[in-house]
Amino acid sequence: MQAVKVFNNNAVSVVMPDGREAILVGNGLGFGRRPGDVIDKSRVSKVYYVQNELQTKFLKMLDNVTPQVMQAAERISLAAEEQGILLSSKSTISLVDHISFALERVEKGTFLPNLVLSETRMLYPKEYAVGQRALELVRQFCGVQLPEDEAGYIALHLVAGAADGALAYDTVKFVKAVKEIICDTYHCTFEEESLETTRLTVHLKFLAARILRHTPWQDAGLESMYTVLLQRDSRNEVCLQRINAYLRQEFDYELDHQEQVYLLIHLTKIVG
Repeated sequence: MQAVKVFNNNAVSVVMPDGREAILVGNGLGFGRRPGDVIDKSRVSKVYYVQNELQTKFLKMLDNVTPQVMQAAERISLAAEEQGILLSSKSTISLVDHISFALERVEKGTFLPNLVLSETRMLYPKEYAVGQRALELVRQFCGVQLPEDEAGYIALHLVAGAADGALAYDTVKFVKAVKEIICDTYHCTFEEESLETTRLTVHLKFLAARILRHTPWQDAGLESMYTVLLQRDSRNEVCLQRINAYLRQEFDYELDHQEQVYLLIHLTKIVG
């Protein structure tokens, strides 16, 4: 492969054997190279196939991003792949952008609190583990310690890159809102590491997925328990009414009796 354009010491553009244009990234890949020079394949650590507006954004970003940030992003992508999380070129480019802004915030002393950190940790443990690894890699390559909140942001970025980003964010928002309604109604707090809280959180995650994907509930056998559970504690009905009010406002959806019963089964294990 021959270089078409040399962006910096670590990035060049080439035309691949299949005719597609790509941007290659690797430590020292572009050092001393000029257009037309042969590229050392052994130095290539990442290949980006980018076109149109993505290409423009990536090229602009290359002018402002340090090689250390690029290296950190590449290693984070590899860490994600080791966990079975495959990112597209677009998602990797966005990751580079995110790291750059995170470093800029630290430099300016600006802290961006992650209001859904605990929910992200519980709902997406695999991605969150990669997010924690990402903090280590950023410290290793960039010499800056990002706050723990960034592990959550990066985890959500990985979820969005591997699936529907809007669905992932709405799921976390849904779980957080419902848990806040529960805490306020029953005047309780959650022990985040307890088995009961984990089960409730996972249930809310799948409930959110059904709501957001408009998947109907299949278990009609729980209908008979509805009245029994409502009579057990007067707060149960209040809590369900508040949750449904939230769902109507945010998602134009209302829990049916089966969904309410299943939620109460999990809930009563926590609040009694």
